[in-house]
Amino acid sequence: MSGRISASRASAVRAAQQAKAARDAERLQRERRVESTLADFYEQTGRAEQLRASASARAAKVLADAEAAAKEPEQRAKLAVVRLQALGEPRDQIAELTGLPLAEVRAVLAEAAGDKKPPVDEGGTLAVASVPVAGERPESSGGSGTTAG
Repeated sequence: MSGRISASRASAVRAAQQAKAARDAERLQRERRVESTLADFYEQTGRAEQLRASASARAAKVLADAEAAAKEPEQRAKLAVVRLQALGEPRDQIAELTGLPLAEVRAVLAEAAGDKKPPVDEGGTLAVASVPVAGERPESSGGSGTTAG
């Protein structure tokens, strides 16, 4: 009978090996799918980070360009505040008219006073002189608008 036990044992071992091999093949296949899926995850995460970094760099450049371009109009706006004061407007009225906080109007005027030179426009003339006052006609000959005989 020992021959029969051996044959039946061998058959059982083969069946166990086949079952284990099938399980190992499934496990290996699953592990390969997990590995492939994780590779996709890391690849796509890297791409997303790269896109964000690139967009952030482009946005920073656009903002820097805008800040540089805004300097001139910002200076002209400050010059307009100085002109309003030169036209006799009080600070609180300048703030009300421009919508700026009073503290900012004060800061602009203090900055302009600290420059120690009168504001000039592009032509090199005093900026205040070029501001037309409501109700006045622009001067053409330096007179009061009437012509002397």
